[in-house]
Amino acid sequence: MNQIDALAPRDPSAPAQIGMPARPARAAFPLLAALGVGLAAHLLTRGTGLGLNLALLTALFAGVSVWGTVRQDHARHGQVQRGAVPTPEGLILLGVAVAFAVGFTLRAAPSELAFLNGVGLLLALLLGTAFLRFPGLSGAGVGRMVGAAFTGGLRLVYGPLALLERFPWARVRPAQSGGLTRAAVGALLTVPVLIVFGGLLGRADDGFGAVIHRVFDWPLDGVFQSGFTLALWVALAGGLLYPAVLSLRPSVIPDFSAQPRLGLVEVGLPLGALSALFVAFVVTQLPYFLSGSALPGGLTFATYIRQGFGELMTVAFLTLSVLLGAFTLTRADVRAGVAYRLLNLAVLLPLALVILSAANRWRLYTLAYGLSEIRVLGAAFLIWVVLTLAWLARGLWRGDVRHFAFPALLAGFAVLLGTTALDPAALIARVNVHRQMAAVTNDLRTSPQRADVWELLRLGAGSVPLIVANLDTLSPTTSTNAFEGRQAVIDRLHDTYDHAPGLREWNLAQARAHALALTLPPRSANHDRSPD
Repeated sequence: MNQIDALAPRDPSAPAQIGMPARPARAAFPLLAALGVGLAAHLLTRGTGLGLNLALLTALFAGVSVWGTVRQDHARHGQVQRGAVPTPEGLILLGVAVAFAVGFTLRAAPSELAFLNGVGLLLALLLGTAFLRFPGLSGAGVGRMVGAAFTGGLRLVYGPLALLERFPWARVRPAQSGGLTRAAVGALLTVPVLIVFGGLLGRADDGFGAVIHRVFDWPLDGVFQSGFTLALWVALAGGLLYPAVLSLRPSVIPDFSAQPRLGLVEVGLPLGALSALFVAFVVTQLPYFLSGSALPGGLTFATYIRQGFGELMTVAFLTLSVLLGAFTLTRADVRAGVAYRLLNLAVLLPLALVILSAANRWRLYTLAYGLSEIRVLGAAFLIWVVLTLAWLARGLWRGDVRHFAFPALLAGFAVLLGTTALDPAALIARVNVHRQMAAVTNDLRTSPQRADVWELLRLGAGSVPLIVANLDTLSPTTSTNAFEGRQAVIDRLHDTYDHAPGLREWNLAQARAHALALTLPPRSANHDRSPD
């Protein structure tokens, strides 16, 4: 156990050693809670996809974490470990995790956004359980928050083992119990032995495997797969519950923050050079700002916008890191001076114009080609960068950035949740279909754009209502005639959405798409039912 986890309730049975940290008291609840949550997760997800089950599972996990925090644990020798009051930060993050899970139930997000939402859900759970007992996350620095997230990832590995080690096995004494209890314990220990060794011997010899199958009629493949999946869910639940129910500190990463030693000259030269570089860049961009939609000579949209937008967003993110690092390394007396504040302002003002250039490139690309998933995500990242830099500018001007990291994290979560709530698949389909039907042209596009129906289908169930409502308009241009193109789209919709989602994997967008698919004309007679 790491010495930074010394705030955990001490095990009275453990001998005190000089220089050794206290260990958590033995308790049955953490392991039993992990087993219960893992079993529930296995039952909710076995043989099905994610939807309503994910929201129920996340809510269950959040409830168990809070309950494990506030409940009273009776330790050995009559000592009672009183429960703690959950911190507002921990409750907020667990609520954010539930919101992400609800998003998976209501929306069918495109693949990239769904991945980001999954990362956000896991990060909210890791940090929420880590800080559920310990206040101070709202004032934690970026380093401490990153350390807590890294520690949470490590605890997913060793947390279940710690729950096993801290279980009060000494209280389980079958020898002193009745015969029925001893028989039950023996039966529980016999089952895994028979399953494991019987399965291995059955796989080693087909004849012996046939005998076992006839005698016991064991679905060995299903047993092994179910057992492995259940073990994974229990391990995941144990790793996430470990910091919440054993009162461990949020991070096992020590604080390596160095004593600020830099003065105005040392920090002013690199920041001044960065400001001058931004000003020079903005000056070169002025002709394109003033011309509205003109592109630099000889550049294509792919070069000017795709590559340029990503690099400018990288510049903004790295500048945020540089300003935070400079603030950490600068002496307190220098931070309080007007010169240091003006120096930060000299970097942030031209940086705002650099970000404006990035936003202009995004606007030009959208005017020319409409929306896509990557453009929606790019706009979301742009919004988060603007919000984060504005919050950082406030902290730098006030000379205090202790309350920067947690609001920046919440802003990132809010942007992801807001993007999901907008239903990007439906938004992209709506914009691109409108551009085709309205025959939109402008200085950047002289011919009307056709929406790619296969690309819209790839976005998921959210785009289905727009596709069904505009089947004749969205017929693929690669077909030999309009009827064949329309029928190909209908066949794909039947292939993907004819199957009604079960209760556990129920999703609002999928249910709507299924209902619309049932209203379509039937498949073509010679259609292969397997999608491309």
